[in-house]
Amino acid sequence: MSAPTLDRVIDVVARIDHSGELAFMSEPGLSWFGVTSTVQLPTSFFDLLHPVEADAFREQLASLPDTFVIDARLLKGGNEVWANLRGYQLPDARQYLICILDISPWKSDQTALRHAAEHDELTGLPNRTALRHAFEDLKQQGVFTVALLDLDGFKKVNDTFGHGMGDAVLKETTRRLGKLMGANDVLARLGGDEFVMLLAGANATDAGARLTSVLLAIARPYDTAPHNAYLGVSIGLAEYPLHGDDYSTVLKNADTAMYFSKNAGKNRITVFTETAESVDFSINAAIHHGIQEGEFYLEFQPQYNIERRLVGAEALMRWSSRTFGRVPPDKFIPIVEESGLMPFLGKWALRYACHQLRRFHELMPDFVMSINVSPVQFGGEDFDTLVLEVIAETGVDSHRVILEITESTLMQSQEKTECALAKLREHGIRFSIDDFGTGFSSLAYLTRLPVSSIKIDKAFIRAIENPCENCVSDQKLVTAMIDLAHNINLKVVAEGVETEEQFNFLKQAGCNLIQGYLLGKPVSGAAITSLLEAAA
Repeated sequence: MSAPTLDRVIDVVARIDHSGELAFMSEPGLSWFGVTSTVQLPTSFFDLLHPVEADAFREQLASLPDTFVIDARLLKGGNEVWANLRGYQLPDARQYLICILDISPWKSDQTALRHAAEHDELTGLPNRTALRHAFEDLKQQGVFTVALLDLDGFKKVNDTFGHGMGDAVLKETTRRLGKLMGANDVLARLGGDEFVMLLAGANATDAGARLTSVLLAIARPYDTAPHNAYLGVSIGLAEYPLHGDDYSTVLKNADTAMYFSKNAGKNRITVFTETAESVDFSINAAIHHGIQEGEFYLEFQPQYNIERRLVGAEALMRWSSRTFGRVPPDKFIPIVEESGLMPFLGKWALRYACHQLRRFHELMPDFVMSINVSPVQFGGEDFDTLVLEVIAETGVDSHRVILEITESTLMQSQEKTECALAKLREHGIRFSIDDFGTGFSSLAYLTRLPVSSIKIDKAFIRAIENPCENCVSDQKLVTAMIDLAHNINLKVVAEGVETEEQFNFLKQAGCNLIQGYLLGKPVSGAAITSLLEAAA
């Protein structure tokens, strides 16, 4: 048996000169690169390398030793391939003989093992090992902040719905946090419901301001449970090198600050100090401050009849926070309800809306105001009394007030609900079922309770133009809702109408009122007044 030749041992044999020009390649090498002759190859060896590797190799070529061994990425058929390059200088020819061995399978195994060793299996985030490496890398760049996050209420989710649901919450948390990370920041999971952020180039004060967005992101309802789960997050901050010059010290101090956040009421951010004084970035504190400083206000989205005549508006609560900026209702209302502030804010909104309605009536006596009622408000013992007091105080025509309640609110306490609705209906106040079609409406409820209208949820309106395949037509479903409502003497409001196609369909289907960006976005009371004056 003959001895193996070089070509049988390695994948590619090539020669290059000291400028990197390709002088020769073996036939197996040509086959490996997928060509039949050197004419099909670039003239420069650098063009066979990944651009990053090419730049590094070009700089090293002039000073390479007589023999060298490096691992580098080559471009093979447009794909990156890891290879081992062994070079031998040929002095007489002023060339290098380069032997190339494909090591991609080995690299893949090494990469997979390294990734598994340094990343959390559930979330895919870096673990403690990788976090320490990232910390050491950031130390070379100067100031940065370590934020330690611990979810508030996670144990209750785990205990109530099981570990499978808890895992789903952790994955969703990872997704939300990942959206808030900067290009050079690092997000890691320590274990359980603890996460760590390394915020590159940020001192603790700047980091605290940035992380208010994390409080809002975690506060959004989690729909991973049979019933929406509401969580918060307690955050502790420690700055490098102000609060320590090594990994263990800075992380320990961030942990101390995090526990101060827990003990101070949770759902807040604390910057580490020797006395652990809290810099209060909590949402609850911002809401209390917002109430005191008048940061909450109402906007009014116009409602039009099918002839495009302005006939009413829906009052919508808004919050423009000095700390958080403009906060969407779906983020702050659940927190307001959970903190026990909704009865106060709801009463304020009802009073403000009725005062505004009285001004509108000076221009259009039959103008109608729809006002949302939270389940928390409706569940109060004296809700009906409160509404009647506001009506009497403002002197508004009660027949022009519509209270919007959700289907779930109607289902909560049948006897109490019927009594409250009946008492208010006696005084002319009307009721509309908000987001109709998304809950569990019963025909018995619609016929027995004093409901005057339904509002079709915008999800059904959007689907008018994009009906799903292989299912009952959404257009037929909307038509059926309208027909059902009319057959039991209820009016129909369509919200979220944004296109002429949607409007024309609803008009043909017999919808009574239209609300949406096509005809009008939410605006101030003064803007509604201007619209009424123009229509007069």
